[in-house]
Amino acid sequence: MRLLSIFALVFLISFLLHGGLKDPSAPDEQAGQDEAEAADVVDVADAEPEPIAQEDFSALIFSPPYPVRHFDFEQEYAFSIIETEIKNLIIGRNDDSFKAINHLCAVGYEFPRIQRGKRRVASRKEVVVYWKESKMLYRWRGGDPKAAEQDFYNARSLMYSHSIPLDPNQGVISGGEPEVDDKLDNYKERAENVIADCLMHGKQYEIEPFAPPPRGFKRPEGGGRPRPPADTPPVPATPASSPLV
Repeated sequence: MRLLSIFALVFLISFLLHGGLKDPSAPDEQAGQDEAEAADVVDVADAEPEPIAQEDFSALIFSPPYPVRHFDFEQEYAFSIIETEIKNLIIGRNDDSFKAINHLCAVGYEFPRIQRGKRRVASRKEVVVYWKESKMLYRWRGGDPKAAEQDFYNARSLMYSHSIPLDPNQGVISGGEPEVDDKLDNYKERAENVIADCLMHGKQYEIEPFAPPPRGFKRPEGGGRPRPPADTPPVPATPASSPLV
């Protein structure tokens, strides 16, 4: 009997050391923790995804409507011959620039669709080209690769695109009026922003010295020969066996 009492006493002490009886009114810590974790899962599931940040192009050289995004212009047909266009641009300077190394940077911008009457015009794309050596920006809307395949010199749309001088001595020079000075400073800052954006998001080209292709003489369609001016003596006919130059 005494041995049984000792076992009962040991069991009671062990029971009390491991928590004893729980008060039904006391909060269940484990249950509360499980509920909190479940609430966190619900909050994460119900949370809306953060919107993608829209790029801000208002600090660049454009007027509203501003571009909405960059685009990979080398994959676009109208801009796919950019290196040929760049070489014609360098040749067109007429100062032997093609005999030196030239550095250019190009970045593509896509503009939003606009409403014209009852129809919406497709979005417009433009590439800004920065020519470091000539200190010029060019706003290029693309060329005609098919025509360029027929003649290298047909790829001159970049050369005839809207050009923007970055050196005041090349273009508009401030007249000393404060308002003009402010506009010039603001424009210079915007142009520098474009260059920085090009270096970050655009593509850079290093054009090694090259020899322009020979222009040569081309027969007009129909097989005729061009007529000389009225005050120019006639040119003797070229023998059939002689190559045209």
